[in-house]
Amino acid sequence: DQTYTRFLDLQKAEAQAREAQIEAALERVRSRTMAMRRSGELADVATILFQQVKALGVPQWVCGFCIFEIDDKEFTWYPGSRDGDILTPCKVPLTEHPVFIVMNESRKRGDELYVYEIAGEIQAGNYRYMLTIPGLRESLQNLLDAGLSLPEFQINHLANFSHGNLTIITYEHYPEMHDIFKRFAKVFEQTYTRFLDLQKAEAQAREAIKRASVDRVRAEIASMRTTNDLERIQPLIWNELKTLGVPFIRCGVFIMNEEKQEVQTMLSTPEGKAIATLHVPFEFDLTIITNGVLYWRKKKVYIEHWDAAAFTKVWIKLSSLRESSIDSPQTGHPPESLHLHMLPFLQGMLYVGSEAPLNDEQLHLVQNLADSFATAYARYEDFNKLEAAKKQVDNTLNELQATQKQLIQSEKMASLGELTAGIAHEIQNPLNFVNNFSEVSNELIDEMKDEIKKGNYDEVNGIADDVKQNLEKINHHGKRADAIVKGMLQHSSSGSGKKEPTDINALADEYLRLAYHGLRAKDKSFNATMKTDFDESIGSINIIPQDIGRVVLNLINNAFYAAPLPPEGGFKDPDYKHEPTVWVSTKKVGDKPDSYRVLISVRDNGPGIPKKILDKIFQPFFTTKPTGQGTGLGLSLSYDIVKAHGGELKVETKEGEGSEFIIQLPSIN
Repeated sequence: DQTYTRFLDLQKAEAQAREAQIEAALERVRSRTMAMRRSGELADVATILFQQVKALGVPQWVCGFCIFEIDDKEFTWYPGSRDGDILTPCKVPLTEHPVFIVMNESRKRGDELYVYEIAGEIQAGNYRYMLTIPGLRESLQNLLDAGLSLPEFQINHLANFSHGNLTIITYEHYPEMHDIFKRFAKVFEQTYTRFLDLQKAEAQAREAIKRASVDRVRAEIASMRTTNDLERIQPLIWNELKTLGVPFIRCGVFIMNEEKQEVQTMLSTPEGKAIATLHVPFEFDLTIITNGVLYWRKKKVYIEHWDAAAFTKVWIKLSSLRESSIDSPQTGHPPESLHLHMLPFLQGMLYVGSEAPLNDEQLHLVQNLADSFATAYARYEDFNKLEAAKKQVDNTLNELQATQKQLIQSEKMASLGELTAGIAHEIQNPLNFVNNFSEVSNELIDEMKDEIKKGNYDEVNGIADDVKQNLEKINHHGKRADAIVKGMLQHSSSGSGKKEPTDINALADEYLRLAYHGLRAKDKSFNATMKTDFDESIGSINIIPQDIGRVVLNLINNAFYAAPLPPEGGFKDPDYKHEPTVWVSTKKVGDKPDSYRVLISVRDNGPGIPKKILDKIFQPFFTTKPTGQGTGLGLSLSYDIVKAHGGELKVETKEGEGSEFIIQLPSIN
């Protein structure tokens, strides 16, 4: 009885020790799971797991784990060696061989553990089938090369978890390990969950890196302004490929120019330095050029492989496009193996050269970089086009401004000519008086001398009074001529541009007479009636007299031009006798001193302005006068001058009855 009690105690102690051993093994797997920092460490955790199974007394022929795909048509097999080391994974169909069909059915049933034996022809057929599967074939061959032989009998232990199973292949049954296999499967389920979380985080990190890379490319290219800036492209691509983790030893950009039928090559050294840009014809005798253009047009990836000899040959050919050899260490140390990957984008191809072919994920990263480069490069091209267009617009604007200045000067000279003609006529009148009274006074002086000799001093005094009156008249008409000359000088000069108190009635009356006599001087047959109505209460207002004078003169000239013209189709009444008339008037309006406005009106009885052109008359260079008789700047300049004075220039017209232009000026400004 004591012996059996001792036996039970030892049995309990051994069970506790075994449980502690098992729990320690499971904890090692858990600890390694928690220590995972990268998804690539999944194989390391699986290796530890199978090593712990072996340490618990289960020698394995091989081991591994399976991850089932969503559609249950295949699984990814991660094979392990006898020592538990996880080898390269491969894809295995779930629907073609009984061994794997059974595996899939067990998972679908929800078995925690499924154990089955394989022997005889099924066993032999199983390995024959596995030797046909890429990846799995290489794993089995490695075992055979290590001196192992394929077993004729084996026991498969499948411990299922949510994403797949742990597969432990032995020669013997271990029923006491069944629960332990289940526990390891539950721990590995946590491991795989951790793997998925890390994989997701890594994908997010890669996406963030890709976005940052794209943003840097766009920002860098957006800052380029000249063709010299393009030399920054090669180092830019080199740095971004490094950041994205793409393995490469050469990189660059091929810009395709369909218009010039040439490829602009921008390549880099292995250190990322820019190599001289070359312009290579589409038909140049190099497959990387001809095929590159062909695949670019098809929007497909082009891949080519060079050995050292081919590399050197290509660079010698490219060097022939320059007067001197390309200054780079390219031909001095050619790579023994170079896989060229050319990925298309809108304007060309992004070129990446690597010692080994890039996988799909790496090609996707490069293509993403190429697409972002295309967007940024398009902005660079748009900027260049905009700069070229801006230069063209600037040149056109400069030419237009020069032409405008000439036209404005022509308009001023024409206005000055008309003004001068009127002034010449006006000044002739006082000059005639001066000349006539001078001659009369000269004759009176001679008479005075004779009377002095005769001693008739009463007669002398009478003649002296007449001479004095003549001198007063000469002085009066001299001042009148002086005022006319001053007005001419003020109009022809640019002036100070300062406002000064001005009698607006006198200004309007003066320019009315000057405009009339100017036209009469040019055309003796011209005649028109002038009528005025000036508001004497206006007094003086602050204006730039020479500027407002030009406006009034222009409006009056236009009125004199329009007044003699009949309306379209002639006057309706055949018996009507048209008398050209121009009215000039001034008026003060407003109910308070601070709101008074002065109106200057110039009206004619010409044909009026057609409605279809009414909204164009203040536009620069628009004129209704025949070619060569007007620049179309008079009303435009007048409008600007009145606006500069804080006023308005309006027009009221009625076809067949005439037009009226009204200048509104503030009386206090």
